[in-house]
Amino acid sequence: MVLTPPMPRRILRRLGWRLVTTVREELPVAAPLSTDDDEQRLVERAQAGDRDAFGALAERYAPRLQRTIFRITQDRDAAEDAVQEALARAWVNIGRFEGRARFSTWLTRIGINEAYDSVRRAAPEILELDDQVGQRIPNWGNRPDAVFESREFLAAVEQALSRLPLAHRTAVILRDVEGLSTSETAEIVGIGERALKSRLHRGRMALRAELDQYFKVGYVP
Repeated sequence: MVLTPPMPRRILRRLGWRLVTTVREELPVAAPLSTDDDEQRLVERAQAGDRDAFGALAERYAPRLQRTIFRITQDRDAAEDAVQEALARAWVNIGRFEGRARFSTWLTRIGINEAYDSVRRAAPEILELDDQVGQRIPNWGNRPDAVFESREFLAAVEQALSRLPLAHRTAVILRDVEGLSTSETAEIVGIGERALKSRLHRGRMALRAELDQYFKVGYVP
C-alpha cells in the first residue's frame, strides 16, 4: 500500500497564499524518472514483448499515478485497483502507443479513466459550481504561515478537493498537486490548454471558497 503524502504547498500558492517558510515534503520514495531517450528505449523493448522493460516503466510511474488516483477517488482500495487495471491495459495496448505524448502521460490518462469509472460508481457528494464562483472569494487577511501549514488545514484542503466536480478536481490535482505542466495536463484530460486554464480557475476559486468554511467554524484563529 502506498501512503498518501502531505498536500504539496504549491497548491496553496496556486490558491493565492504566499508561504514564507519552506516545509520539507515527506514523499514516498519512487524510482528516478527517466530521460526521454531512456523512456523511448524501454517503450520500444516493451512493444517488442519485453516484460522487464514494461516493469521498469511501471516502477517509475506507478507511485505518482497511485497518488493522483487516490486523490480523485478518495479510496485506497479503489486507487490500487485502478492502478493495476491501468497497468494491465497499458501492457495489452502497448503496441498501440505511438509516442505522440510521453508514456507517463499516456499511462496517466488510462489511469484517470479507470478512476472516473470508480468515482461514478460511488456517486459521491460534490459541489455545484455556479456562474458566480470566483466573485465572492473571502479575504482571509494576513494569517500566519503556521495556519496554512497545520495538519488540520491541509486535511481540510484534501476534503474540500474531494468535493470538487470530477473534471475540476482532476485538473487541480494534476496541475497544482502533482505539478504537471499546463500542456501535459491538457493532454491527459483531453482538452485544449485554454479550456484547461478556465477549468483550473473555476476549480481553484471553488476550492478556496469552500475552504472559507474552515475559518468560519473556528478551527483556526
